[in-house]
Amino acid sequence: MPQQIATQDALHALFHPRAVAVIGASDDTTKHGYIVLTNIRNTGFTGGIYGVSRRVSQIDGIPCVPDIASLPAGVDTAFLAIPAEATLQAVRDCAKIGMKAVIVGSAGYAESLDAGGAERQAELQRIAREEGIRIVGPNCNGIYNANLPLSIGFNTSHAKRQTPGGISIFSHSGALFDAMAGRLAKLGAGLSLFASAGNEADMSVLDYMEFGIGHEPTRVIAVLIDSLEDGARFRRLALAAHAAGKHVVALKIGGSEAGAAAAVAHSSRMAGDHAAYTALLKSCGVAIAHTLEGFMTSAALLDRYGSRPGKLGALSTSGAGASLIADRCEALGVPLAPLTPETFAAIDAHKMFSRIGNPLDMGIFGGMKRSAEVPTLLMTDPEVSVVLALVHSMNPWQGDPYRAAMGAAREKSGKPLLLVSPGGLPEAEQATYNAKGIDVFTEMDILLEGIGALLTPGPDDIFIKVTTRGSGPLRSGKPLSEPESLRLLSEYGVPTVPMAECRSLAEAIEAAERLHYPVVLKGVAEGIAHKSDHGLVHVGLIDADAVRSAWDAVNCPSLVIQSMIKGDLEAIAGVTEAEGVGLILIAGLGGIFAEALHDVVTMLIPSSRAAIEAAVTKGSLGRVLNSPRWKHQGSLTAFIDLLMALQTAALACGDRLQAIDVNPVILGAAGAIAVDALVVPK
Repeated sequence: MPQQIATQDALHALFHPRAVAVIGASDDTTKHGYIVLTNIRNTGFTGGIYGVSRRVSQIDGIPCVPDIASLPAGVDTAFLAIPAEATLQAVRDCAKIGMKAVIVGSAGYAESLDAGGAERQAELQRIAREEGIRIVGPNCNGIYNANLPLSIGFNTSHAKRQTPGGISIFSHSGALFDAMAGRLAKLGAGLSLFASAGNEADMSVLDYMEFGIGHEPTRVIAVLIDSLEDGARFRRLALAAHAAGKHVVALKIGGSEAGAAAAVAHSSRMAGDHAAYTALLKSCGVAIAHTLEGFMTSAALLDRYGSRPGKLGALSTSGAGASLIADRCEALGVPLAPLTPETFAAIDAHKMFSRIGNPLDMGIFGGMKRSAEVPTLLMTDPEVSVVLALVHSMNPWQGDPYRAAMGAAREKSGKPLLLVSPGGLPEAEQATYNAKGIDVFTEMDILLEGIGALLTPGPDDIFIKVTTRGSGPLRSGKPLSEPESLRLLSEYGVPTVPMAECRSLAEAIEAAERLHYPVVLKGVAEGIAHKSDHGLVHVGLIDADAVRSAWDAVNCPSLVIQSMIKGDLEAIAGVTEAEGVGLILIAGLGGIFAEALHDVVTMLIPSSRAAIEAAVTKGSLGRVLNSPRWKHQGSLTAFIDLLMALQTAALACGDRLQAIDVNPVILGAAGAIAVDALVVPK
């Protein structure tokens, strides 16, 4: 059996081939066999180009051979423009003549409703393993290397000579290539590589991402994903890109919450697909886009300016504009910088009325004669890393001083100054801004998406400390009982309620007296995860008679007596294994309101203490615990301690863990105490 070609070697041959063939070449201008073949030549590839066709000997001057075996030496890759049924043998034949990689464009594999599609894809995978050849797709539209140049594909943009640049796009959707490439062109940005991953029968988006990290012309890696098979590998690659000085931006599409609806654990139902992927991307320092336009704008700005972690400074030619910027920044999660006292005082000295702030209303200064220095003061504030200006078209007498002040601020600060003019600007006016290094946009929300990418914090440094998970103390099977779950978590430092397991009424009364009244009695019934829904929880038992009544009402062979923990707020903490992402940690308001409010924050495991605290602080629970009216000021620290211990337990349980619920966590004078828990193995 031939040894399979190493992935990165195959990708080098794919993007830098000596010669390319199109199998199923056609002289019918509407067929992919014609479109792909002529795209290769017309976009400037200077290596060998061959068609494989039994009918013709040449197509538009490109030589054709009757079969794959007749291709000359040096053909490193081929596009298969043939039906799925014929592809399997063709891939074998390509491997026999030494090709390193092929692009399978046809559909009819695992994505198909055809019962044979999945079998056909499995056979394609088997051929790749046995014959050593590597496969792009199937069900994809090709690849592009703008810096070579090389275009192998049938999308509209495969027919265009793309401007070479530093942005590589690796996508689960090939059909969006023209929209993405077209947007880059409008933004004045250049393409480096493009790959349409298709069904990923062999090589995946992560393989292309790894190649982009080592590809010298690539400065920004833009990944459009609907799902990942290996979140841990994505995290490693994102960190490798960061270490190499390359920027990553991601657009996550699709994802359904339906699969979580039947889960036993609260945490599995509450941590949806979108939240899990967001936690993964944030932990890696990856910029997150939400629209296709914002995706490409983010890539273009990162390529032009690099990452600028920090906060936004903003100004407008009107008070209404300043308010609008503030509203949209809050809605889109773009942080506005608090001005330092020195900057505030310096700008305040120029105003004629009203008050200053960020965003800044330039109208309060009474014209540029009084305020020419204000843009520079804003842009040189140490808290500001990027500046947004909302402006309109101006007559020369009004606009020239304004543009001069903006240009001086851009030059002195060296920071990006991005201008948005929703009504657009005349070409000459826009050219004046561009000449001063100021980019002009017309869509505020899309620009703010791009600014958010520039401001994205770097990766969480915890990954270098914890990189693997073991098999853990769990055995696959049914969920642990509440006492089993609490004992397990306690071993890893999670503060838990004092408790005693009892199998008789006498034991229950003795335990209640030992733990001191009031106490809680809970029935332990196999297969019942949420006991309060079944009348198995009795709280506030103040004496032996109350324990006896609760015992009779519960009617379970095993019960738990717990101390009655007093507190002022209930929280939930949990862990779940998110498909394609890995273990994630959730935290939020708890008790019976946990799922009703669905107000949780989500963090990837492992995360540093600083990252966990920052995430919790931004949520509703964190705002309550940081409120001056919350009287137990140590509660937030205690809750973060509990989350760190829960993370340790999850890492110890490792690959056998499906979910952990700690609900409720009682917050109050005693700190943060877990009074109920559920651990669910796979």
